[in-house]
Amino acid sequence: MNMKKILILVWCWIFTFFCYFANTGLAQGYPERFDVIIDIGHGGVDGGTSAYGVLEKELNLQIGKRLYERLISQGYNVGMTRVRDYALSDDNRQPIRSRHLRDLTQRKLIADALDPKVFISLHMNWSGHHRTRGPLVIYQANQKSYSLAHLLQQHLNTLYGIEKKPSRGRTYFLMKHLQMPSVIVELGYLSNAQDFTMVRDNKFQQQLADTIAHAVGEYFLLYPVE
Repeated sequence: MNMKKILILVWCWIFTFFCYFANTGLAQGYPERFDVIIDIGHGGVDGGTSAYGVLEKELNLQIGKRLYERLISQGYNVGMTRVRDYALSDDNRQPIRSRHLRDLTQRKLIADALDPKVFISLHMNWSGHHRTRGPLVIYQANQKSYSLAHLLQQHLNTLYGIEKKPSRGRTYFLMKHLQMPSVIVELGYLSNAQDFTMVRDNKFQQQLADTIAHAVGEYFLLYPVE
């Protein structure tokens, strides 16, 4: 497939994406620039990590929707990379053999097209050490991304009653290829019994969304972006 055909496919997908947002009511018109894109990790055939039959992709979407509603209520222009259970790799028609890489590339295309001020990717963690617990924020190798990660980590630490530092994402595809300040928020360890119980609880999911939204608000206050 030549470059011209690839570009046509990309722009067709972008048009479809905007129409979908309008039809589902997730965008009121098309803002000049989105404040936040919430990237909902995994989806469709890719369930992510799991525990006791609970899939990461489901928890990411549940919390992501709560975060979306909270940020919208605070007046931000917000988008989501997916609003239901499907694989973003299915939308990517580029000649890439790896389904995982097609998925990640599609997330990058969305971010590039919508050009948000910040990009927040939601995930769940797993460890072979079952006592390991708590949130972990992974950031790009730049100051703005670190500043956002630092605020998120601070507030999430308080919520979980734990002390952790954000981690630089050296090998993560999105952290290497996105232009806007970007973070991956690992919301907890499904391999830890306490975290597992917490992230499944509706009340705690809302607390997570409120905490992330509060940190985002602080970031925009401290580091205003035009």
